[in-house]
Amino acid sequence: MRVWVLLALVAAACSPDVKATTDAPVAVPDAPPGPDPNDGARSGTRLKLTWFQLADGTKQWDGFYDAQRKETCYVYDNWIDGRSYCTPDYDGSIEYTNATCTQKVVEVYKDPNCPRQPLPYALEWSYTPCDSRPAHLYSIGNKITVGQYYFKGSDGSCNGPYTTSTSFDYYAVGTEIPTTDLVEVTLGSPTGPGRLALRFYESADGMRRQATVHDGALGTDCYPQTHGTTDTGACSPSAQYVGDEENATCTTPKLAISKQCAQPKYAVYYPNNACPGDPAHYYAVGAATTGSPLYYYNGSTCVAETPLTTDNFYKMGSELSLAPVTRMIGTAGQRIQLEHFTDTEGLSYRSYGLFDAQKGADCYPTKLPDGTIRCVVYGGYVRTLYKDTGCTQTIDLVETTTGGSSCAAQAVPKFARKYITPPAGSCTYNTQVYQVGALYTGAVYENTGSCVAYSRSTRQVYSLGAQVPLTDFVTASITIDP
Repeated sequence: MRVWVLLALVAAACSPDVKATTDAPVAVPDAPPGPDPNDGARSGTRLKLTWFQLADGTKQWDGFYDAQRKETCYVYDNWIDGRSYCTPDYDGSIEYTNATCTQKVVEVYKDPNCPRQPLPYALEWSYTPCDSRPAHLYSIGNKITVGQYYFKGSDGSCNGPYTTSTSFDYYAVGTEIPTTDLVEVTLGSPTGPGRLALRFYESADGMRRQATVHDGALGTDCYPQTHGTTDTGACSPSAQYVGDEENATCTTPKLAISKQCAQPKYAVYYPNNACPGDPAHYYAVGAATTGSPLYYYNGSTCVAETPLTTDNFYKMGSELSLAPVTRMIGTAGQRIQLEHFTDTEGLSYRSYGLFDAQKGADCYPTKLPDGTIRCVVYGGYVRTLYKDTGCTQTIDLVETTTGGSSCAAQAVPKFARKYITPPAGSCTYNTQVYQVGALYTGAVYENTGSCVAYSRSTRQVYSLGAQVPLTDFVTASITIDP
């Protein structure tokens, strides 16, 4: 609405030189609207947004809820029909009971310490040497006995038979759920004033939610990410991973890719001498080349390999100049804060992570064994090593990667998490959180099949500090838009 003010009457009351008048009122525009707290997201009449509602008032999106089918779902892109659908959670994988791979069965992993019923659905994927795509969604039927099974390779061949394992249960394939029963989700056109622009998931019923970022200069979608522990980074494009080299020092990348696949536009390469947190290198894929010579880095040395006759090979073209981004932490004074990636041209892309200002660390809503959801911090991970040469005396330490001797000192995380194996009859791993203590300088060993001294050439270990009670972290609940 607009606020109307009779300026002439106000002026007459304040100045003897202006007489009262009954002229028409003058419109004073409202103040411009504030930032959208949902970053452009909204529910549709059928496809509803689900949210993590934190106890301090922060609201972060989670997934979707199909109000017609009455189940949660998540967007799976690029089905075999080329479309995207909001697909319910699924279980297991599709295998086969005959040598022509036509009689389908659902294989579900079974933890003997964690008895459970499978989820209601199984998703069949179509695999090729170039990609994997959702193909069919089935309901899961009754449990059945299977003595052997076959699986379909990415080349379409039917492989087997293989003897079934006690680690898996098998179920009949039930009714197929047609994609027409699911909500189709499309990816909208880029919107924004600069090189980087937002793209939104949209559905015909009115749902809209941030999906990805589009790099107009590269002509492809990209993902904003930071470098190491800094708040600066770049928007990294979709690219083909390069794992081979064309020289004996493993410093010149060469792309090997199946002849069945089209030449990709971009490639991503991680130098073998990179330090932790160093950004990857992105290239335009260059000219076709011969397979030989071909090498790969095995973690310690450069090894020659024989090129596959089924592959094509490409040199790297020019290295890409990626669009820079900065991670911004949200509202001051609020404990759990949203994070956005921004640039100098108006981009504001909401991160899926959160920041706990009280703990000074990123966190993510995590369901705990007691059923509560809390925004538990993450950082390092606790690893169980040994204090003796026989690997019998355990010690929990926080392991960090340091890189080679040429790498600068790496930032040590503030917290580390230890995952506790669930007790018999439970399916939920527990979590313990510790402050990271001092550098551990004592002798330490690891079991790699035999008990060997722990190498600190590219990694380091720290003692556990005080344990942080899980009740220190902010609770959350999952809500669904009306």
